[in-house]
Amino acid sequence: MNQQRDEEKLIGGGKIMGLWSHLDELRSRLVKALFTIVILFVISLAFSTKILTFLKKPLEEALPPGTAALHFTGPMDVFMVNIKVAFLMSVICGAPAWLYQFWKFLEPALYPKERRYVLPFIVATICCFLTGVAFCYFFMLPMALSYLVGIGLEVAAPIITITDYMSLVNVMILGFGLVFETPVLLVLLAMLDIVSAESLAAQRRLTFVIILIVAAIITPPDPISMLGMAIPCYLMYEISILIIRMIKRNRVETVSHAAETKN
Repeated sequence: MNQQRDEEKLIGGGKIMGLWSHLDELRSRLVKALFTIVILFVISLAFSTKILTFLKKPLEEALPPGTAALHFTGPMDVFMVNIKVAFLMSVICGAPAWLYQFWKFLEPALYPKERRYVLPFIVATICCFLTGVAFCYFFMLPMALSYLVGIGLEVAAPIITITDYMSLVNVMILGFGLVFETPVLLVLLAMLDIVSAESLAAQRRLTFVIILIVAAIITPPDPISMLGMAIPCYLMYEISILIIRMIKRNRVETVSHAAETKN
């Protein structure tokens, strides 16, 4: 199958890259992606206070009125949080750039006929990542904080440090953004003939268990947050199977039509 892929690349006018060419291409793509993130990091750092004010709104809504949202316990806490905030925003705002570089690096691995899907893949990847980020901030984070703060208020007064809160926000937002890439990743693997709809369907139970484990690691230790990530992730897994089957059906129809035309 790899030989067939290489032959199709040569027939399509492509050039099979050697190991050093691959490494040089990888280095070039990484440098471009990191350069974009660094530029956005510097810009975000200048607005880190305003960004932090925006990011702490879900916590303010979960706390009782008049309660101070965040506290710091050391002189370096706020400075380090500003670094985390700038990093988070640079990754989110730079998603179109680094995801574009990722797909352009993978483009030579596709069949010549499949390379026309690179642009739709780039758009889909960016949309899925940003959708995961928005879903976490506007839905999951407020729900998880309301639940956790509500439990805590029954036994104690909340003193939430700025460091702990931003660590939680970074992990959850980036985690949801990456998890929402599941359909795009599975469709890519199917196009590379690494997985199939049948193999994915046969592993449903195991996949669901793995999703629950990953959700338990990324989200806070409460059932609402875990299910809030696990359920959308599993739904996207099922959607991926449907998309892969549609692609396979179209491939078969295209091959059959070409054979009929040739005869």
